[in-house]
Amino acid sequence: MITPPEWFRIPLRSQAKRERSVRALVDLTYPSRDEHAARRHELREMLSTMVDRAADRDGIELYLSTHAALGVPVPASLLVLVEPGDSAWPSQPPVGLLADGLRATYGERAHVSTVELPCGPAVRCRRQEMGDDAVELGQPADRPTTVLDLYLPRPESTAWLLLSFSTPVPELADAQVELFDAIASTFRWSYSS
Repeated sequence: MITPPEWFRIPLRSQAKRERSVRALVDLTYPSRDEHAARRHELREMLSTMVDRAADRDGIELYLSTHAALGVPVPASLLVLVEPGDSAWPSQPPVGLLADGLRATYGERAHVSTVELPCGPAVRCRRQEMGDDAVELGQPADRPTTVLDLYLPRPESTAWLLLSFSTPVPELADAQVELFDAIASTFRWSYSS
């Protein structure tokens, strides 16, 4: 999968790698340790909490946008995780079945469709939500986060790979979702022997 160069990758499966990545992102954001000590500490605490929560959800990787336009950050993220399959199914259920389940779960609050990506069929679910993280960070209730989830069936498994993109800026949501779709279209399965 190809992400923009301004997106910072944080591996989640190893705590040591998570901690090194958080330190590196803090150093990238605030290079001067003395001049920005308070901001560095605040950012490190916020990132550590976010990264630990993503790891607790069985996340594999977390990508955070460090892109800024005219000096203003353009916030976006991508959490990659595995949703375990249902042991009641002997093989991967059809994507249409998952799409129907998401439609039943979200109703009118989400746009759910099946799409064909270069890596195969997928379920696409775009919605708005006000997550606990957003509330803790002081995001106003009238400015929900736009979430784009893409569920990719894992070959030879009943599990799903979930690409969960989000952006908290409603004014940029449509443009960001176009970017998210473009990133997802670069995903390819690779097999190691």
